[in-house]
Amino acid sequence: MPTEAEAKAVLDGVIAHYTTEGAEIINVEYNETVEIVQKEGKDPEFMSVEDACSLIVTGTKEPKVYTVAKGDCLWDIAVKNGMSVDELIAMNPDSDVDHLRIGSTLNLYELKPFINVTTTERLTATERIDYNIVYEETSTLYKGEIKVKTPGVYGQRQVTKEIVRENGMVVATTDIESTVISEPSTQVNLKGTKSLSTLVGTGSFTSPMGHLEISSGFGSRGGGRHTGVDLRNPKGTPIYVVDDGVVTFAGYRGSYGNIVKVSHGNGIETWYAHCDTMSVSIGDVVKKGQQIATVGRTGRATGYHLHFEVRKNGVPQNPMNYL
Repeated sequence: MPTEAEAKAVLDGVIAHYTTEGAEIINVEYNETVEIVQKEGKDPEFMSVEDACSLIVTGTKEPKVYTVAKGDCLWDIAVKNGMSVDELIAMNPDSDVDHLRIGSTLNLYELKPFINVTTTERLTATERIDYNIVYEETSTLYKGEIKVKTPGVYGQRQVTKEIVRENGMVVATTDIESTVISEPSTQVNLKGTKSLSTLVGTGSFTSPMGHLEISSGFGSRGGGRHTGVDLRNPKGTPIYVVDDGVVTFAGYRGSYGNIVKVSHGNGIETWYAHCDTMSVSIGDVVKKGQQIATVGRTGRATGYHLHFEVRKNGVPQNPMNYL
């Protein structure tokens, strides 16, 4: 750097990169010996303060990035770049990997900063207090079906914390002071007890969609296991149940997004995930070829596709052996 002031600005920028906006910095420690020294050089090349900060915290001047494209999912991105999904997530701690969007970027390198920084900061913020959930049984709903009778209300508290970070990652948190602003209110859910109908399918599957294009197959993928097949189609494409059966679940379920589960008897169950819309409910008796949903990208998905699973006694099977 051309001046001592700019060199100090670089170190300040590195510290700022790793601290929370609005927090009071209590202590900063470098894991390496860090000092500013004055040296003379012939025709030196200077960096801007911003570029120098980036160089120190990333360990490289040109970070490699991946731009999310149409049809991408987290698994496919990891496989294309020779890594596991967990490794990809670890490289992008600030990205919402469950809701990737076309055009967003992901880091594809492991951060190895030239200077490792441990910071202690004090932060006062308002946090929510989770509410409890109690259940009341009812024969008006099917087994496995749950509906909210009385919605819960989150409480709030103001808390002052002392947070220790290593290169921005939290390694320890201590509550210094906490004041309850409002108490939470308990949620009451209705839990169904009515038995589902039993129906044994024909044992012969039809196609879940009119056009089958596999974007990701069944089995090992990116250090993990893909428990179904991904079938690419445009948003809104009709999804059909592959055999006669009974709907055992229809709703939102984590990384699967909107998912319909159908029991076909004899331990066979099919799952239809990432749906945009669903046209059936738990307990519905469905016939082979009946439309039950449309293609979407809800849950952990980027491109529009159907994640289709076949399970036998709870164990995932290769769906293509049944179609």
